[in-house]
Amino acid sequence: MTSSQPQFAAIKQHIGARDYAKALAELFSSLSPADDFVVQARAARLLGSIPAGELKLKPIKIAVAASSTMDQFVELFRLWLAREGFAAEIWSAPFNTVVPTVLDAEGTLYRFKPDIVWLFGTYRDVVLEVPLGDDRAVPKAVEAAVQQRAFLWRTLQERLSCAVIENNADIPLHDDFGNFAGQAAWSLRNGLRRYNLELAAAAPAGVTIFDLDQLSAAFGKANWVDERYWFHSKNAFGFQALGAVAFQGARLVTALKTGTKKCVILDLDNTIWGGVIGDDGMNGIKLGNGAEGEAFVAIQRWAKSLKERGIILAVCSKNDPEIAKEPFLKHPDMVLRLDDIAVFRANWDNKADNIAYIVSALNIGMDSVVFVDDNPVERDLVRKYLPAVAVPELPADPAGFVAAINAQLYFETVGFSSEDRERARFYRDNAARAEKMASFADQSEYLRWLEMTAELGDLDEFNLPRIAQLVNKSNQFNLTTIRYTEAELQGLARRADTRIRHYRLLDRYGDNGLISVVILSIVPGGALGIDLWVMSCRVLARTMEEFIFNDILAIARRNGCGSITGRYIPTAKNGLVCGLYERLGFRQTHAERGTTDWTFTINEATVPAVTYVDAAAPAAKKEQ
Repeated sequence: MTSSQPQFAAIKQHIGARDYAKALAELFSSLSPADDFVVQARAARLLGSIPAGELKLKPIKIAVAASSTMDQFVELFRLWLAREGFAAEIWSAPFNTVVPTVLDAEGTLYRFKPDIVWLFGTYRDVVLEVPLGDDRAVPKAVEAAVQQRAFLWRTLQERLSCAVIENNADIPLHDDFGNFAGQAAWSLRNGLRRYNLELAAAAPAGVTIFDLDQLSAAFGKANWVDERYWFHSKNAFGFQALGAVAFQGARLVTALKTGTKKCVILDLDNTIWGGVIGDDGMNGIKLGNGAEGEAFVAIQRWAKSLKERGIILAVCSKNDPEIAKEPFLKHPDMVLRLDDIAVFRANWDNKADNIAYIVSALNIGMDSVVFVDDNPVERDLVRKYLPAVAVPELPADPAGFVAAINAQLYFETVGFSSEDRERARFYRDNAARAEKMASFADQSEYLRWLEMTAELGDLDEFNLPRIAQLVNKSNQFNLTTIRYTEAELQGLARRADTRIRHYRLLDRYGDNGLISVVILSIVPGGALGIDLWVMSCRVLARTMEEFIFNDILAIARRNGCGSITGRYIPTAKNGLVCGLYERLGFRQTHAERGTTDWTFTINEATVPAVTYVDAAAPAAKKEQ
């Protein structure tokens, strides 16, 4: 029995009292992917007893095609997707019909029109015809197996423009040749290893490889497969593994549709070093020497690796600020330095208020933040007052901190771009800009001083990952909150009536990165529609919006369009752009349930908007 079990009685009482919000909160707070299958199945049934309309979740349609039995998995997958904020409609292909399901253009799969198709294979689906001892046959056999899957990907993307998830092979524990199988290129074990590498290399934009082999190893290969369930009911792995697969699958869907967490806020004392810097002094804190000191170095290395892949680091500590900064400046075993920290907040205020300050300074959402603190009292305080912030439970031993955080899969991602590598610098530079702006009495004088230029262009392969990332992560400056996968963006770009534009902003401090995307629908001689407009909040109030509007206006004129139309769909997060169209000179033409439609009429007297951003000289096309 797990810790989740005692919560069920209270959850049922909340459901009976129609207090569905409290029921959901308690259900999800007590749920763990490590819980017994029976516990998770019961949680799924409780979720199903709540009226769908009361869940207030984002709808998503997912098709699962497998050669194994998926009924129990689908129920847990739906549960974990709900915890991620999705109301999932899941369609499962008939048992063992993956290929005919994908090839049948008139079949149920295509009528269902899923947002995501998960081709759920296992090692049993990988056919490698390699005679024993024949090394030369391996490359051809692996290539044939990979091309079979690639053919399915192409078919799906041509007909649906959907995101595709493909499992790699969960390499089985046992091989007839035992240890020698790891040495022989022609063994099943090494054939599957090669297949996994080449499958990943072959995956195009819009196809994400689900690392089933890594998950099976983490779960424990000795317990991953229960042959009784395979022989009796064709369940590909044991029931106790279902929750781990469903949980990781749900996290991957979140990464595909909304992006990963953006920021880690770190406590200091007894979190990234041992001891209290104010009491013990720099020479007294535990860092680098001994088992405990090495554990804190490992925590800092983990945080540094996140920063290097684009996660923002901030500090929130109850400390004197100068004393708190001393180890960052002077301690020889510190991995993290002040340059790694986007916002450093050390004072004696409560941590909930300080976290709110950091989130405001970074201009990100509360739900983008993970707060790491060794103190259970501080963790509970933040959970109570900032429920959107993710607060992992930490063990008493710092050696277990990193594993406890990593188990939550907060930072799942489906790609990595040059923008990710530079994100920490973007936020540090923003802080420097804000400090400099305070020295100017006039905003326009400051904007001229910045010497801003913008690079702009249409969607291309080099910028596609960042464009997709920005489209799926942007919540505040997002007029319609429409999301598109990389494959969907490529499909739109191929249309003659669609234009996808991206914008990069540079100034005295350097490159702000690719900061905005606009998708336009063009009716030559008619209207030009703004279907999507997203922008990074890092560059707000610098007249970049006006620069982008002028580009849209120029495109409309080149296509003989007499007007530009746009729509604003309000959400809980995008209130800051509610007046954008009006500010740019649009006229409201329709309003219904908060959604407003806007039109800008173009004539000979129309002049561009005032902006302090100049277009950069065209640059040579970047190499992939």
